Amino acid sequence: MLSGISDRLEIINGAARTTLYGADRQTNYGYRTEIRLGTFPNSGECWSSVDFMIDPSWTTNGVSGLGSWYPTPDAGEELLVKHVNIGLRLVNRDTLFVNVPAAVLPAVSSTGKTVAIAKIQQGQWHTVTIRVNLQTTAVGWREVYLDHVKIFGEYNVPTAYEDAVGPSFKMGPRTLVQDYDKVRMWVRNAKQWIGNESFSTVMREAPVSPSRMLRQ
Repeated sequence: MLSGISDRLEIINGAARTTLYGADRQTNYGYRTEIRLGTFPNSGECWSSVDFMIDPSWTTNGVSGLGSWYPTPDAGEELLVKHVNIGLRLVNRDTLFVNVPAAVLPAVSSTGKTVAIAKIQQGQWHTVTIRVNLQTTAVGWREVYLDHVKIFGEYNVPTAYEDAVGPSFKMGPRTLVQDYDKVRMWVRNAKQWIGNESFSTVMREAPVSPSRMLRQ
């Protein structure tokens, strides 16, 4: 892995440090410093997993994107705005939102809806795992795990746009307004898979039950 623009994307002790400053220029409908991983096929079971940490220097309580599965536009669709297949958003530095398209896929919509909310801790490493069976019909499903706890699961739903190529995963801060001096996050252990293995096989440990289940 190579470093990017100095003081925007740097590799430090095996982790990527991604930074946005309040004076940075807008890029493609937002302000962003993102790491792009590989592109998925547009059918079948696909995985992304990554460790991330919100740096203590993060200076805004506003909404920021942390990572998303971005649709890959077909030829001639470059100006068509499609909501991400799955998006991770941060609010108030400690609250993670999971968003999916508001429309039933494969219908195209630029708006989304929140399907899960979870707390994280600034300055602490967390692991997020996204697992999706990409389908344009109601045989698909999608799951999101935070620190190996499932925080979202939806089944028997279409999960893909009618694109020739599937989505790609990008991780890093993205904002729509500049109400900060600096936002910074760290990323490490980014992995992707294709195939129908179990969570335990891929992640090499069993998923953890939510705390409310453990108390029963």
